[in-house]
Parts: sequence; structure tokens; C-alpha cells
Amino acid sequence: MTRKRLHAVLPAVLLLAACDARPPAIPVAAGDTLLPVNGTRLWVHVERGDATGPVEGASPILVVHGGPLLDHGYLVEPLRPFAEAAPVVFFDQRLSGRSDGVGAPGEGLPEVSLGLLVEDIEALRSELGLGRIHLLGHSWGAGLAVRYAIAHPDRVRSLVLVSPPPPSFDLAEREGLAQIASLEPADTAGLGDARSSPGMARGDPSTVEAVLRMSFRGQLVDRALADRLEFEIPDDYIARSAALRAMGPELAGYDLTSELRGLSVPTLVLYGAAEAGVTVGGPAWEALLPDVTVTAIDGAKHFSFMERPEEFQRIVGEFVRLTPAP
Repeated sequence: MTRKRLHAVLPAVLLLAACDARPPAIPVAAGDTLLPVNGTRLWVHVERGDATGPVEGASPILVVHGGPLLDHGYLVEPLRPFAEAAPVVFFDQRLSGRSDGVGAPGEGLPEVSLGLLVEDIEALRSELGLGRIHLLGHSWGAGLAVRYAIAHPDRVRSLVLVSPPPPSFDLAEREGLAQIASLEPADTAGLGDARSSPGMARGDPSTVEAVLRMSFRGQLVDRALADRLEFEIPDDYIARSAALRAMGPELAGYDLTSELRGLSVPTLVLYGAAEAGVTVGGPAWEALLPDVTVTAIDGAKHFSFMERPEEFQRIVGEFVRLTPAP
């Protein structure tokens, strides 16, 4: 049965601060570090609020960015307010952003799988001593987050899926077609030439970043906001892309429906009201998950936290506050 959680209108920070007592505050310092995790090194960024520190014992929020091959940076500003009440931990996924690349030329491409990326999350949670977490994933990262919750439900207090890929490959194809059909000429103007440019073929970081911004125009109600997106593009972007393409067969034909029916973790699925996922993936999540709230933010698409940050923070903060204690 779908839970209806959206009641009061309170700032996200106050809602998180009102959480009942949790285990002792985690020993994670604010700042950046390249942390050895699960056979690689992941770039980790922690936000901990002002000098008074987060609320004693508040469960941390672990954030899984979109992509793959992107980095966590675009999520820091919209999620920073939560750090006043609880530690917020960001990281660049394996082979993404500032995390380790593919190694020296001639060493061959590393093996990558969805299971490995999921276990990176668990290894990071354990290494940082995070205990039971609120897990928030955006886009591709929401797909990893839900797979983590399926594998480790006892370690997740709540699950927040922001514009997630649908729970099955068939639905993902439908959603992709709906998204393409919604595009306007201004969304794709110049994109084909940019993708086939010599700079893109070389993996030139500035060219790749420009192409990414152009490709996200159609996923924003206000296209101009795409120019504010900044990404950490590594010099070995092409090699990393080749390594991550090994997951293609694993992604083709995926179906999480049976696992989702048994996932009792309280879950919020959040869309921008103008994106295709609302009408394709949204009803599927609502039908499959036993403890779920599916909602949409007006005036937004795939980056609702950028287009409607106050509404996004209110909804997420309220959901986390109302998640039952363990």
C-alpha cells in the first residue's frame, strides 16, 4: 500500500534535526579524500554543516550520482542544506570523476559489473563506519541505489530515488522513446556535430563537458540551466567509457520486479512532473514496492533539485523525518 507522507510544510533541515536519537555520530571529517575501497580508490566528499556539527546521532545520507562516468559535484549544492542536521557523504563511482581510472596503457581494461558497483557502496559505507544510512540516488545512481537496497536492506533506513531508471528493461525502452518524442529542435541543436567532433573522439575534457551540457538540455524545463552543470572529466575518459560498456549485456533485459515486491525499505520515488518517467516508471514503482511514496515536482524534469530546490528539499526532508525508527 502506498504511504501518504507529505503533510506539513517545514524546512528540510528542521525535519532532519527532529529525528529521534540514533547511534553515535559517525567519525567522518568534512572535506575530500581519495579513499582505498574494494580494490580501487574512490573520491569521497563529506558535508557536515557548520561549526556546531550535525545533530547527535542523526543517520547519514549517502548519495549516489548519475551517469555513469559523471561525478558527484552537481549534487553538492542542492543537498548541502541537509548537512546541517546529518552528515551527507558523496562519492565518485568506480571509473568516474576523480576516482581511479583504468591504469597504465597496456594493462588492459578493468572488469566492471553492476554487482561490483553495488558492493563498492557497501564497502564505502563500512569503511566510513556509517552504520544504517539514508540512501539517495539520482538517475543512473538511483538504479544502483535500489540494487544496493535489495542486496542489503538491513543497512538502509530509507531509500530516495530521484528520477530513477524504470524497474525493468522493457519499461526503460518505453521511457526512452517517450523522452525522445518530447524533445524539441532547440534541445538537440548542434548536438550531433559536437558528438562527432575530433575533440569528442579524443576524449578532450572540455569537449566532453560541453557535449554533456548540450545532451541534458532536453531534461530541463529551463534549458539555460544546463549551462550551470559542471563535470569532472578525466583525461582517460575514452578508456573509462570502454571499460564501463562491458555492463551493456548485463543491463539489456534487466528486470527487478520480483525483487522489488519483497523490498520493505521505506522508499520515496521523486520525479520532475514534466519528465517521461512520471507516466512510465512511476506507476510501476508504485505498484511493485510495498512501502513507497511516488510524487512529482511541478515545473521540473530530470534535475528537479536544480529547477525547484526548495520544493525538492522540503519533500525529501519530510520523507526522511517521517521514516520510522529501526
